[in-house]
Amino acid sequence: MIKRGFFFTALLLTVSGLVGCVNPPQGLEKDEFTIQNLKDIEADHYACQCKQVRLGGKVLAVNALKDKTKIEVLSLQVSSYSAKPVIDGSSNGRFIAYVDGFVDPVSLKDQYITVKGKLTGKETGKIDQADYHYPVVAVDTLKQWRLVQEYYYDPDDWDDYRFGFGMRWGRFGGLWLAQPKVRYVLQ
Repeated sequence: MIKRGFFFTALLLTVSGLVGCVNPPQGLEKDEFTIQNLKDIEADHYACQCKQVRLGGKVLAVNALKDKTKIEVLSLQVSSYSAKPVIDGSSNGRFIAYVDGFVDPVSLKDQYITVKGKLTGKETGKIDQADYHYPVVAVDTLKQWRLVQEYYYDPDDWDDYRFGFGMRWGRFGGLWLAQPKVRYVLQ
């Protein structure tokens, strides 16, 4: 009979191996970009208008213009493996993304996106009463992510695993069933 410890170790290694196989969507691979963070933008990059960027974050505002769509994005760090914005990370500024054609503003508002494109310059705007200089990206590829709710068990809930899925001995000797926790992830 296989021991439980061996079973859980094998399961953990299998899951860890599968997590390593996460690939970004086509066109958003890590190695194709010069700039992957707003902090990496230097003054001479605006003049060049040739730097490839991969940026992402939460959409704050969307305006449908005559022949393109303007998207204001709160920039978040983008995962190097999956190209998803890190939703629990801190913001490092804002940027404007221009997408050719029409994108319905309602479909993007308050959503998370990752874009690929060229850094084309700066645009001056306002955040409340403060002047702000937005980096501008001409978008080639746009990936919209879905925010989904996921249930999980805290690793501490598995410490005294005894009688089956999620059941354990409590601190005072009583048997109880561990409650799942909730987190939000991008898919």
